[in-house]
Amino acid sequence: MDLDLLLHDDIVLDEPGLQLPHPRMHERAFVLQPLAEIAPTATIPGHGSVQSLLAGVADQSIERC
Repeated sequence: MDLDLLLHDDIVLDEPGLQLPHPRMHERAFVLQPLAEIAPTATIPGHGSVQSLLAGVADQSIERC
């Protein structure tokens, strides 16, 4: 099983086997769009608000299943 932990509060952690926040979540529409729906005021430490990051992934399409 591969489990990606995206965020935990405002914790920033870089240890072997665990990085928080997830190192590429701010680059992925499939992460940011659903996160914006359930937590519209969320921020990703070191990167900014989820709402502002969405503009950077606008060219990525995702589909609801």
